[in-house]
Amino acid sequence: MKQKHFIILLLGVLSVNAFGLFNDVFDVDSALYASISKHIVVTSDYINLIVQEKDWLDKPHFPFWVCAISMNIFGINGFAYKLPSFIFFCIGLWYTYKLAEVLYNKKIAQYSVLITGTALHIMLSNNDVRAETILLGLIMGGIYHLYQFSNKNIILHLFAGALFSAFAVMTKGIFILIILYSAIWGDLILRNKWKSILHFRWLLVLFLTLIFTLPEIYALYVQFDAHPEKVVFGTTNVSGIKFFFWDSQFGRFFNSGPIKGEGDPFFFLHTVLWAFAPWVLIAYSGIIEAAYQRIKKGISADEYVTVCGFTFIFFIFSISKFQLPHYTNIVFPLLGIHAAHTIVNWSEKKTWINKITKISIQLYAGLFLLVCIGIMSFYFNEINTLGIALSIALLSCIIFFKLKIADNIQQKFIVMGVISSLILGTFVHEVFYKDVLTYQGGVNAARYINDEHQDREVHLGLVSWPAQFYLKGNYRTQIELNTLKNQPIEDRPLLVANSSHIKTLRENDIPFRLIKRYGSFHITTLNAEFLNANTREASLDTLLIIDLNTKQFFKTDEYEEKNL
Repeated sequence: MKQKHFIILLLGVLSVNAFGLFNDVFDVDSALYASISKHIVVTSDYINLIVQEKDWLDKPHFPFWVCAISMNIFGINGFAYKLPSFIFFCIGLWYTYKLAEVLYNKKIAQYSVLITGTALHIMLSNNDVRAETILLGLIMGGIYHLYQFSNKNIILHLFAGALFSAFAVMTKGIFILIILYSAIWGDLILRNKWKSILHFRWLLVLFLTLIFTLPEIYALYVQFDAHPEKVVFGTTNVSGIKFFFWDSQFGRFFNSGPIKGEGDPFFFLHTVLWAFAPWVLIAYSGIIEAAYQRIKKGISADEYVTVCGFTFIFFIFSISKFQLPHYTNIVFPLLGIHAAHTIVNWSEKKTWINKITKISIQLYAGLFLLVCIGIMSFYFNEINTLGIALSIALLSCIIFFKLKIADNIQQKFIVMGVISSLILGTFVHEVFYKDVLTYQGGVNAARYINDEHQDREVHLGLVSWPAQFYLKGNYRTQIELNTLKNQPIEDRPLLVANSSHIKTLRENDIPFRLIKRYGSFHITTLNAEFLNANTREASLDTLLIIDLNTKQFFKTDEYEEKNL
């Protein structure tokens, strides 16, 4: 592919993924992580992670540190929270290019970047930002430098590989090293380079990784191990360092830690089918072919970094008891490189198997078109102008696929897949989620309070991470009714609550005045009732802003009382 064509497509990929920077932070996890980062900025405390005014032990510190640094520069807002993730996403694409170029060539490197950047869940994750987007860049940086170090013994790659590894561990936990070393060591084993594995230099890499991880260990020690009296997970004498090295990852894997889950061995198999669309059928077929060539025919592949890195962690994820769709994102660059190699390999062979590539891209492009039309008719109950324009553009891609839109068949596949994915990504970000995000009651309540009552103290009677993040004034999450009753009326706060608090206030003879009501929905758990425009209203929870600075009870008629 000509460099100028690659740059044009790459700019499209970066632009569509950047749309999410300007959308609100999603409830639940994204807003929770944003609130933790905000607390660091407000208190200038980079050691203690605090949630709901209590010590929080779950995720390591690195993502919160980089987000807090961004907020110190750009202010406390959604853009500043999401920006580090987007930067690390770009770093991940850069190292995807570098690794693919080392393993294969420039053409496959170009394809790998375009494939990775247009995988469906990658584009969604740059809107609903969590730790995995940061982790993607760190893992690819770590794999690239460790691979180079295993082949060239250059000291720069040693330090860079250890540093990326340490940052990855400080983002998600010690389990991440399995991904890094399964890719590198798996490749060395299958290429019979045993001497490269059984070498003391790996001990040096691990030692440096541990050294670079010391900031995390120190922070955990100060917050938890130095304070055995703290109550965490309902008990005392909790070691943050032990949780970091064992319970956080291995405890979840064996389901023996304080945070438990329920696993489905086929969860990631069917999750990747949509999450890595439109490239997944090509990628799966390529992995199967590589395994067949190796096992049945004894033919060695050019490299096993991508196959081992993806397959091993895919197996680990599948037998784990703790599973979430966004976990897959961290190995998508490896799958993207393998998919790019498969497309080139098959198109050059000109065999019947090449039809799988063509059919899969057309299939997903058609499905993307149906998704656009379905969202407009089912969710909006109307056809809007932007939706029509994007749908026509996607339909045009399908029609013109048979025309000469590229120099050869493989470029045609890539261009078709990339453009159709970018159209869908634009539709999802700028049409669908623009509307869905308006149903985050916590965000709407926080903005109203910021505009109309910024000088008032706010008490949160329900858990709303978006409200905690977007509120500019003082707020409290621990509410004591006796304290409120004893406060002078003029000092009583605003209360963000749900309809059940109306009854509680009445029972405790606390006067109140309802000043705002919002419909609210946890938009990361979409269901059919919410997606259907005709039933959406019934699916919404009620979020209220209640003023306690009053002497009279808020009066409602019987109908209103039932429907608060």
